[in-house]
Amino acid sequence: MFRILVLLLLFTFSAQAQEIAPYFKNYTKLDYNGENSNWDIAQHNDGTMYVANGKNLLSFNGDFWKKYELPKPSTIRSVNVINDTIYTGAYRQFGYWVKNDKNELSYTSLSDKLDEQYFKSDEIWKIIAHKDRIYFQSFSNFFIYNTSSKKIQVVPFGNISAVYSFLINDRFYITSKNHGLYILKGNKIEFLNWSAPLQNFTIQSVVSLKNNLLIATQLNGMFLYDGKNLKPWSSALQYKFESLEINNLQILDKFICVGTINNGLLVFDETGNFKYAYNKKNGLANNTVLRQYIDKNDNLWLALDNGLSKVFLSNNVYEFNDPSGALGTVYAILEDDKSLVLGSNHGVFYLDGEELEFLKNSNGQVWDLAHVEGEIICGHNNGTFSIKNNQFRFINDINGGMDFKPIPKTDFYIQPNYTGVARYKKVNGKWEFKRYKEIDFPVSSLEFDAAGNLWLETAHRGIFQFAFTPDHHQIKQLRNFKTGSSEDKLFALGKEIFIANKDRILKYDIINDTLIQDAILEVKLKPFNKLTAIGDDMLVLEKEEALKIANVDNSFTFTLNDNLTNSRLVKNYPNTTSIGDHIFVFLDDGFLKINEAAAKDSQQVERVYIEAVLINGEQVSISNSPKVPFRKNFIQFSFSSKTPGNISLPQYSYKLEGYDKEWSVPSRLSQVSYSNLPSGDFKFKVRSGVDQSEAAIFNFSILKPWYLSVWAAIGYVFLLVLVIVLIYYYNKFKFIRKRKHLEKELEYEQRLILQKQNFENQRRIDELEQDKLKSKLKSKSKELASYAALMARKEDILTEMEQEINKSNIKKENVKLYSKLMDIKDRQSNSQDEWKLFERNFNEVHEDFFRLLQKGYPDLTPKDLKLCAYLRMNLSSKEIAPLIGITFRSVELHRYRLRKKFHLSKNQNLVKFLLKVK
Repeated sequence: MFRILVLLLLFTFSAQAQEIAPYFKNYTKLDYNGENSNWDIAQHNDGTMYVANGKNLLSFNGDFWKKYELPKPSTIRSVNVINDTIYTGAYRQFGYWVKNDKNELSYTSLSDKLDEQYFKSDEIWKIIAHKDRIYFQSFSNFFIYNTSSKKIQVVPFGNISAVYSFLINDRFYITSKNHGLYILKGNKIEFLNWSAPLQNFTIQSVVSLKNNLLIATQLNGMFLYDGKNLKPWSSALQYKFESLEINNLQILDKFICVGTINNGLLVFDETGNFKYAYNKKNGLANNTVLRQYIDKNDNLWLALDNGLSKVFLSNNVYEFNDPSGALGTVYAILEDDKSLVLGSNHGVFYLDGEELEFLKNSNGQVWDLAHVEGEIICGHNNGTFSIKNNQFRFINDINGGMDFKPIPKTDFYIQPNYTGVARYKKVNGKWEFKRYKEIDFPVSSLEFDAAGNLWLETAHRGIFQFAFTPDHHQIKQLRNFKTGSSEDKLFALGKEIFIANKDRILKYDIINDTLIQDAILEVKLKPFNKLTAIGDDMLVLEKEEALKIANVDNSFTFTLNDNLTNSRLVKNYPNTTSIGDHIFVFLDDGFLKINEAAAKDSQQVERVYIEAVLINGEQVSISNSPKVPFRKNFIQFSFSSKTPGNISLPQYSYKLEGYDKEWSVPSRLSQVSYSNLPSGDFKFKVRSGVDQSEAAIFNFSILKPWYLSVWAAIGYVFLLVLVIVLIYYYNKFKFIRKRKHLEKELEYEQRLILQKQNFENQRRIDELEQDKLKSKLKSKSKELASYAALMARKEDILTEMEQEINKSNIKKENVKLYSKLMDIKDRQSNSQDEWKLFERNFNEVHEDFFRLLQKGYPDLTPKDLKLCAYLRMNLSSKEIAPLIGITFRSVELHRYRLRKKFHLSKNQNLVKFLLKVK
């Protein structure tokens, strides 16, 4: 609650703020990466600024800073550029810097030529060039360097306590502390009698003002000497500022710039009227101005005790900011009588000179301010209000009004807002209003085409076209244009309707009632992300790092980089308006006021310079055409327009011929690198992206890789010959080895053939042997069979003989003969010798048949073995019976017993079983 009361009290009273003053920019030690204090400033003819920054000499080309140190480190107090040479003065030394072929500064000392007795504890505070001499001034002496004879002359100041020296109309003035003013005549200094009234003061600075001398003392104000009389300078300085400590003066156009120790920079006109103050309260980097310098663009540079500042006094680009935070972010500006009315996120404010006055009861977000029939209509977050006679009056609760325009050829007005579109009409001094129910979504802006149709821009629904009924009580949707993007922006130039989005512009063709691409306008304005219109011929282009203002009818363009506004530009909202001949740009804490013609002049870039070239991290000469090794090629280019005085930073476009097909899109990029380039000749070009000025060029070549060089070719030939020789000997060796291998194979094959032949011969011999054995076996078998048959026949004969004998009467008649016959018969029948012979022959044919049977069946009897032998010989029972001396039946019975001994089933054949025994 306490914080709310404090805020209300703040808004109740007017706030003291800076008036609208020429724009200025600060550079801190974080920007230039150096020391706090800056003692002097000078500018080279090419535009580069040089700053005496303690132990550093800083150079600034508008794009990047460099710093250099003396060989003998010391505090550099002064700097001046004379005929492309940079001279510096420091403690007990002074000398000059020149650029080498790498565009780097190298230092040469002049003070080393002096005898130490002339250079005790001096510090060089000023460097002044006059004719062929350069004057190095300390508090004790002038050291005069003759650029022709290269000699140094010392002119001592004697007992006076000198401060600074100034060259005015070919006369050297030397200021002092409590000694008045002196001039240099020849090799001596002389006191100016008319300066006697100043002998009790410390004189800090002298400048020429309309052929008079304007003299500034440290603590006692300023004086004017007209050639006859010395008198205090009549100005606002005498009554507006107290306890002021003046340090230096500078005259710029019709401005008198007073640099102070405790109050920053004070600017007066020639008549002494106070114009502007630049100090810590309104954003200056520091209140102690150590030195002032006017560059070739008539910008005023301030060397401060902590940082640097650049004031654009002559560019007609002005700024208003409120560091207190009471104003907040500005969203609307209009002019009312001689005051400006500002609408911000904190409410409505009047700005009259330096006074920023809050309009009571207007707290909250203001979106729009419009002059309508003698009052101001305010589109507010809390509703729609009227401003008249410093009164903030409620009209209705339609909040978020973004615009307030008259409907063509009617006495109605229309307002886009948070909830749609509302129609207004003033009746008897009061505003009547109506909401169009056909539109129930937020509308951010609207335009009218030549036919009087209404065009609406919405956040996410696209662009709409509506037509009014004849009485304007209702509206009807004609179409909804959707380009496929939620970033479509509606704008109008006169009565022509356009839709823009990211480098694409569509124009409404009212004759054919369609959208067509406007390629001419696209090419003229690219690149851009969003477009908004100011009046009938001005466009505002929003880009990645900048905002560009362009006139579609002429070549005027003005770029506002984030660097210029320190990223304080209002984003994602219409952020510009036009009042009279000026363009106002909205900021987070104020606004910029830009004069179109002056701003155009400040954008001009004459040419671009290549500042440095690094090859594989090593800086090289920028005048040569180096040859870069192929194996490792990393090339970095740094370039600049050398326009640190421009109010807005230039953009660049580059192209590497032989590699890039097209020029790059203009950007703030001031460094670019390439790596792993192919071999060949290349030409790097860079130019201004604004006016496409003459390109700066750097030629270089990437050498062929080592494997494509002449020596490599010789090596390749040698290697080729070597390879051919090696291949020859390898093939020869391989041939010999193969031949030996083939010989071995042939020998082996021959051996195989012989072995095969031997094997075949042996096989044939074996076959013959087998055939022979088979024949023999067959013969044996036949013989055995014949023998068995013979034995059987023999037995038959013996049996038959016995039967015949038995039939005869021999047994009775001749018993002796009968007995002898029977005895012979018994000896011949089944003799043991015959059986043994049969068994031996049988085993030869049937391979140990009996042994195998006895081994498998040990219970077989000799009779069984005989029967088995006869059966194996496939003899029938009838043939077997006489061989073993039994009857046919006995043989059958014996066979049956054998089957049982062999454990044969009924289905098994006994003969087949015996044939299988092996």
